[in-house]
Amino acid sequence: MVFSVFVIAGTSYAFAQTMQGSMPANENNVVNNNMKNDSMSGNMSNWENGTMANGGSVMASGNIDLSKASPVLGSPSAPVTIIEFGDYQCPKCDAWFRNEEPTIKADYVDTNKAKLYFVDFPFLGADSPIAAQAAYCAGDQGKYWKYHDYLYFNQGPIQSGWASADSLKSYAVTLGLDTSKFNSCLDSGKYAGTVAHNKDIGLSKGIDGTPAFFIVSPSGSVQEILGPQPASVFSSTIDQISTQSVPEFGSIAALILVVSLASIIAVSAKTRLRFIPGL
Repeated sequence: MVFSVFVIAGTSYAFAQTMQGSMPANENNVVNNNMKNDSMSGNMSNWENGTMANGGSVMASGNIDLSKASPVLGSPSAPVTIIEFGDYQCPKCDAWFRNEEPTIKADYVDTNKAKLYFVDFPFLGADSPIAAQAAYCAGDQGKYWKYHDYLYFNQGPIQSGWASADSLKSYAVTLGLDTSKFNSCLDSGKYAGTVAHNKDIGLSKGIDGTPAFFIVSPSGSVQEILGPQPASVFSSTIDQISTQSVPEFGSIAALILVVSLASIIAVSAKTRLRFIPGL
């Protein structure tokens, strides 16, 4: 009998765990992946407007590895996480950055309702990974997001030379970076592995174009938005998932356990089994 109680308790726990994070699919080009959120773990160091995980640590949100992503834009404690996969040579990424991101930033990031990570997915030519590496080199001097924005504001045609190593170095001069440190970082390929890692993360999530976004709710469920969708699509998605909370395991498990024990007692009565105090 005691063994049966343990079995049912274990089953109750497993069932309650399964219940966490589930929600119905959304519409309007948004796909709900119902992925369980990993805890944000590992040591993190301050870097510009937020934090970035150290290379040896794994920081994940919605089962998406952010250990080598950009520093966080916004408050690290914001309940909703926006993860953007992008290419600096991508015209659609540039369009979203110019036309839609300002609204999302003003309404959600600046108000501590959401935080944003940029994850590299360079696929449009040889200059794409170099441009991504340059942003991290600028990040070494506390100017990742400033350099990130400058690249999009000055984007040219794909593989036209605007994102070549020489051009990227000239932008460092314009932005007032220590050019000796920046050039050494870029020439050494210091962040080549970082950028390659981020692209692999995108490929593992089935991404084949940019921009692609994953919106992670407070409960850890994930919704995907493909392409440079209007800010209204992001707003409706964020508003919908921001109210989701993690179900309380205790109340669910207790209810299941009570029902299970009641069933055991009922069966015991019929089979003349009795609970003996002290056993």
